[in-house]
Amino acid sequence: MSESNPPFFTAGWLGADEVQQTFAAQYPALAAAAPGLFRDVPADGSPILLYKAFKDVLGDFPSYPAQEIGDCVGFGHGHGVDLLQCVEIALGAPAEFRETDTEFIYASSREAAGILGRQDGSYGSAAVTAMTSIGLVSRDMLGADGPYSGQRAKQWGYSGVPPAIKAEAAAFKLGSAARVGTWDELTTAVRNGYPVSICSGQGFTLQRDKDGFCQAKGSWGHCMVIAGVRFDRPGACILQSWGPDQPVGPTALGQPSYSFWADRAVVERILAQGDYWALAKAPQFVARALPPSWSYHQAA
Repeated sequence: MSESNPPFFTAGWLGADEVQQTFAAQYPALAAAAPGLFRDVPADGSPILLYKAFKDVLGDFPSYPAQEIGDCVGFGHGHGVDLLQCVEIALGAPAEFRETDTEFIYASSREAAGILGRQDGSYGSAAVTAMTSIGLVSRDMLGADGPYSGQRAKQWGYSGVPPAIKAEAAAFKLGSAARVGTWDELTTAVRNGYPVSICSGQGFTLQRDKDGFCQAKGSWGHCMVIAGVRFDRPGACILQSWGPDQPVGPTALGQPSYSFWADRAVVERILAQGDYWALAKAPQFVARALPPSWSYHQAA
């Protein structure tokens, strides 16, 4: 892939407009929702490689397809829910992993926001509203229609999810979500096993440097998910939806091939855009210890 961005990057996230802000105002910031998480926080040191939960549970990172339309809000939150599943299973939850259907999240977020129609795109705040109120479905639940389809995302984003599928989703709701607006909130969420979805207009290069970082460049209307933080060169690991081997260039700390690190200063700048979300399976965010191997700085 070249440095030029596919056209759907500019249409996937619709911005921090009045619709986005109306939904976001319904949720507390993480520091207010779970003040106990911020007590006795260890000094920064070892990285927190939440993405290692994928390998611990699945044996490898999921093989995700590239998005085909401006449905990145479904991808960012679907991949976040997948990672959350693996964290919960690794921590002892008696559950079996089921890959999340991203088209359902995308379309139900548009339905929640009242923006069904021809134009692509959605909001992170509408996605967490849909996941906590309408629910979720797995690809397995859809049978032969389970594999990703940009055409299905487009159709459902235009006319809505079929009622029978929505009825099935009601039994599988996300437990809670909280706004993440600061570096401390971000690192605290990840430190306790909660992935953070990110929607912003900040663009990046598509070439990782020697440390696995991409540089801030240009503008995207895009949604992704944060799956790790590090403190030697402070930054966050972001999983994207452009296909299995993008960006290109060196990787670090065992990161997935479809991820990149972003420097803390850049992350803090885009946190201020107000559409970042910590995702939890339970109704409350609780402190929990992660496996020591997820902080191993020589990650393979």
